[in-house]
Amino acid sequence: MEIIITAPSLNPNENVSGISSVAQFIISNNGGQRYLHFELGKKDKERGGWHRVLALMRKYGEWKRMLAEHPDAIVHYNFPLSKASLLRDPWFMRYAWKQGRKMVVHVHGGLFLTAPHIPNYLLRIMRWVFGQNMPFIVLSNMEKDILQKRFGAKRVAVLPNCVDLSDAEAYAQENNACDESEPLRIGYLGRIEPNKGMTELLAACQQLKKDGVAYKLVIAGMEQTEGEYLPLFEERLGDSFKYAGLVASKTKCDFLRSLDAFVLPTYFEGLPMSLLETMSYGTAPIVTPVGSIPQVVKDGENGVFIKDHDSDSIVTSVKRMDKNRVLLRTLGDEARKTIFNKFSPKKYIEHLNEIYANWL
Repeated sequence: MEIIITAPSLNPNENVSGISSVAQFIISNNGGQRYLHFELGKKDKERGGWHRVLALMRKYGEWKRMLAEHPDAIVHYNFPLSKASLLRDPWFMRYAWKQGRKMVVHVHGGLFLTAPHIPNYLLRIMRWVFGQNMPFIVLSNMEKDILQKRFGAKRVAVLPNCVDLSDAEAYAQENNACDESEPLRIGYLGRIEPNKGMTELLAACQQLKKDGVAYKLVIAGMEQTEGEYLPLFEERLGDSFKYAGLVASKTKCDFLRSLDAFVLPTYFEGLPMSLLETMSYGTAPIVTPVGSIPQVVKDGENGVFIKDHDSDSIVTSVKRMDKNRVLLRTLGDEARKTIFNKFSPKKYIEHLNEIYANWL
């Protein structure tokens, strides 16, 4: 089967995106299908304004040509519920619908999935999209309920995100016990921007340093706005901070292997790939219970919940992990078991192919 799959650039040097990670995982693991990647989404260093508008107009023309050149291909449309996506993607979807194309829309969380208040013009767009008679893929049962009850979607399949477990499995076989004499290694992986809780993470790390807690914060990813956060982390945390840059392939595996705890103080999420990846390596998650995260992390069992917009709860959780390395290891072990037991790549691909075969 030929499948056109939309996603931002799959090159990690151009773009840090959970959707790109999902698309790359699907393409790499679903060898029974022939995927054609249609690049749609802003690169990290791409300019906005009129340059972006002109680029989208050109991209719309490319979309028409791709659909014409592959008349029998189905469409796997990745759709984050952000403002930019809500204003852009329905035009691309609508053209495919008018051409009578079979399409599944893969929803990836975003601010406007769970926001208590949605501007009327965006709400109308969402109700129009989800009112179409086509299958939607969501990341959890919670998201399914929201799409059905709030936005009127009728055909919704649940397919939680999944990650490649090959290196994590090899790492689990090695002797990787946490050295209690070493400073706690705390990691963050993803886009570096305010909605991910970077302000609170910086404030918490400053307080930990002031309180004499020995730790190393390692951040990997790309700043949404260059110079917004990284210079502040370097200036205020000194030797307690390291920027790992963009990580992929071996550098990403090395980064994931190096962590004791993963901090994600995000304000909203779907089901972040970075969380699943770090948990698969036995890293204890310190996360906000937003979006579909509580479908994976259970407070006190395989991770710890913190409050959003609250640096004090980060400080408290990190201190607790630092003082109780047995707890740290236990949470990490349970985190690894959760991913290996519930997020099998084989099962993911089987379920995805069932959706293609039975829902389209």
